[in-house]
Amino acid sequence: MTITNDPEDKPNRSRRIVDLCQESLLLWDPETETYPTGTGRAEAIAAEIEQICSMLAAEVRQRLTGNYPNTMTSPPRERPQFKNGQWRSSTWIDLRYETDPDGRSIDYEFLPKSDRGAHLFRIWFTARGIGFGLRPDAGKTHKTRSALVASLPTGYPDLEPVGGHKHESHHHLCLRGRRSQKNQYFAQWHHSEFASDAAFFRQVDDVWSELGPVLNLYRC
Repeated sequence: MTITNDPEDKPNRSRRIVDLCQESLLLWDPETETYPTGTGRAEAIAAEIEQICSMLAAEVRQRLTGNYPNTMTSPPRERPQFKNGQWRSSTWIDLRYETDPDGRSIDYEFLPKSDRGAHLFRIWFTARGIGFGLRPDAGKTHKTRSALVASLPTGYPDLEPVGGHKHESHHHLCLRGRRSQKNQYFAQWHHSEFASDAAFFRQVDDVWSELGPVLNLYRC
């Protein structure tokens, strides 16, 4: 085996997040809804995931080109711990437009009530890999949701996350949605880890070149 000093061969942050998600998932017992060995390690993992993800999110936004990425922002992060005491064993990076083409503010709500809520460009990280795609606003009467979904290019299937009341392990990609919402995750999924930060960002660029125009067209 040939050993090189190519930075492409070195460990990277996206791989680290997936590794942490895998470790966290194994710590939780979904039958008893407890951490048999205590919560300390799970809490530390959640903190590290959040730190890495925040850094990657800033870099993703900075590198996007085309379709007015300078008008995008990251929504507030959701709490890292569920009400039952479980720390998150998955995470994501979200980007959304703040205004529509006419300059009007686009709504962002944890519980969708508006028909003008923000669709999200999302990168998922779970114990089963990394997904790149769109999470449409979950509002059932959203004014552009159906048109956005119909305009997605091929290769971005709905990954159909399980309901928010189920554990991540019940889904083949460890994807869970929110309770009582229309959860659809359209994404390309990569089970194999990227060899480097550079390889990860190249995939971000490729996906944005396909989905950016759609997201820009149907901003709300």
